[in-house]
Order: sequence, then structure tokens, then C-alpha cells
Amino acid sequence: MDLLKEAFIKALKFAKKNRILVRFTAFAIVAMAALVISVVSCGIKVGYNVNYCGKNIAVIDNAEVFKDAKAKILLSLSDKKGEKEISSPKFLPVVTSEDNLASKDQLADAIIENTESLSSSSALTVNGEVLAYANRAELEKLVDAALCKYYVKGAENTSAFLDDVSIIDSYCLNEDVKTSKEAANIVNKLKVKTVSTVTSESSVKYSTKTIYTSTKVRGYEKVKTKGVKGIKTETAVVETLNGKETAKTVIARKVIKEPVEKVVIKGTATSMTSATARAQAKSAGFICPLNKGSIKQISAYWGDGRNHKAMDFSGNVGTPIFAAKAGTVVSAGWDGNYGYAVVIDHGNGYKTRYAHANALCVKKGATVKQGQQIATLGNTGRSTGPHLHFEVIKNGARVNPAPYIGY
Repeated sequence: MDLLKEAFIKALKFAKKNRILVRFTAFAIVAMAALVISVVSCGIKVGYNVNYCGKNIAVIDNAEVFKDAKAKILLSLSDKKGEKEISSPKFLPVVTSEDNLASKDQLADAIIENTESLSSSSALTVNGEVLAYANRAELEKLVDAALCKYYVKGAENTSAFLDDVSIIDSYCLNEDVKTSKEAANIVNKLKVKTVSTVTSESSVKYSTKTIYTSTKVRGYEKVKTKGVKGIKTETAVVETLNGKETAKTVIARKVIKEPVEKVVIKGTATSMTSATARAQAKSAGFICPLNKGSIKQISAYWGDGRNHKAMDFSGNVGTPIFAAKAGTVVSAGWDGNYGYAVVIDHGNGYKTRYAHANALCVKKGATVKQGQQIATLGNTGRSTGPHLHFEVIKNGARVNPAPYIGY
């Protein structure tokens, strides 16, 4: 447009100096004016072709557009160290139209495309500071992964960075573009707060109820009702910072399955023998096979939960065992589950057995007196600890030893 004005002014000056050509000049002026009016009405104007690094990269309205585009690029580059990378262009006048003129942003993109050391990229910024340049899709993927990294499976989760994190379109030096690994390392260092609403299950302990009965001897124990643990749920809002719990608020608790109480029956009776039977047993004349001071405890009575047909006396290995009554040794030696055992025949249909001994002091066929040492207490055979297993056998059947030895 400036060139058209300049041409019009030159035509007027020429007309003044050459009056002979006034008519021709007037015609030229009219023609020129018509041309100007036509050009303006059609949107045609004079622009400048930008020749950058030997290539025509855009047409702009004036040189200021290039300065603005360059300023935009430098604003994205750290420390403006890319200023020397942008070459100086050449501007060539050209007739063009408004629609063909490049904007500042379009020219900036064209400059980047034609500068080997620069490239379009995306910048990861934290609180306004650029931490990394990389591909936008790659940065978005890393950021999303960082936000989801500490989610609790099966819970309702939300997360956010503690800092202001954003991804913006930018320009950078090629040497500033981060590799995938480098970008991942930077993103993974960002602080992420995660809030998870978690519902968890746990067991509820069952209680134990013991029912004591005199209808069973001491040592009898039987589970009447098996205990079953219950189940409860707890819902809590858990806050974490990079996976480390910083706060927890329980918002609901609920028992979804009640526990079943365990019921145990225990015997309290020292003997189930009747008074008459106890009197008869006492008249048989037996004594306790151990000094009562050496007995730690009666670890099992007759007829307990195992259908135990004897009495067990726990004590120390080597404690002397005595004959409960005079008689003849009918068995002395290893006897399977009984371990080392002695059996004495007392006559009148009575026998006694002394099992799990550590050592035997008598042999088969020997005659023993009441109170004579016949063995030492031990833990042989099928035994869970040092003890004397003592049986009273009447007419071939085992009977409760308790009344025979004063228990």
C-alpha cells in the first residue's frame, strides 16, 4: 500500500513539471486512483516475504512481527540461551492479501521448524518453574501415572500434587529435551497427596464359656460347641503422602458375622465311685505307688475326655515307684506304648500296672512287698512328659484306681 501511495505522489510531481502532458497525467492519476481503490477493496496489499536460513518461511505485515515471534521463542527458552540460535532474516516486499499474512505464533512455529538446534516441545512446570521439556503425550502419561501410583486397590481414591503442576506448549533447545527415563525420574519426585476411602475386613474373636459338672471326674474336658470367629468391617478415610500414611479417620464399623461362643464341659468330681465301692476298694489294702510329696500333679484321672482308664501322676524322672501291694511280678520290661512297665499280680483277681518307667528294679517272677521300689518314674513309650501311668485291674478289667489309693 505504501508503494502505491509513493507512485501516486511521483505522478503528481511529474505532472507539474510537464504541463504538456497534463491531460495524460490526469488520465494516469485517475487510472492510478482507480487501481488503488480496486486493490484496497479486494484486500490486496504489500507484505514482506521472510527469507530465513535460505528459505521463504512466511509472509508478514512488517518486520515487527518477526521481532514479536522471536521474543515469544526466547521467552520459552531457559536463560534466553537460544538467542544466538535464531538467525537474522531477509525481508523482501511482495504483493499479497490479508489472509496470506502469518501471525506472530505462526511465524514462531515456522522459525522453530527451520532451526536445527530448536524444537517445539511441552514443558513440565512446577509452581511456574520449568523442570523438564518432553513430548506432551509422554508427560501427560507420566503425570497420570504419578497421581495413580499410590491408589489403594478396591478403594475410592482421589489424588493431587501438593505443588502447582502443569504442562504447557513451549519451545526449547534440542539439548534440553529429556529422555523418557529422565522425565520419569523428575515426575516421580513430585509430592502426591492421595485420599482413599478404604473398607477392610478383620476377624472378631470368640469368647469361651466353661461349664463345670460334678458328673464327670477332674481331667474330663470336652468341647460342646466349637468356637467360630466373626467378621467385621471397618471403613476409614486414609491420607497418604507419596504412599506414607499421614492421617486416618474411621468413619464406620460394622459386624457382618457374629462370632460363635466356644462352650467347654469340664469335670470336677475326684471320683465317680459310689461310697460302697470306695469302701470296698479301700478294704483291698492298696497304697499310693508314689510318695505324695514327689507328685507334681495328677495329670489325668480315670475316664477323662480320652476315656483314660488309669491315673497319671506327673513328676521328675528318676522318682521312686513303689508296689501298691505285695504280690508277684508277672511282667517287667518293654511293653509297646506303655514303654518300660511292670505288672504285679496281687491275688484275689487284682493286678496293678506301672507304665512309662525310666528304669526297672524288678524282674518277672520276683515276689515283692507292699511299698518296695519296683521302678523309677520316666517318659518312655507313648508319653507326653515324665509321669507314672497307674492301673488297677480287677478280674481282667481295668477299674478306677482313685478309691483304691485314697483319692
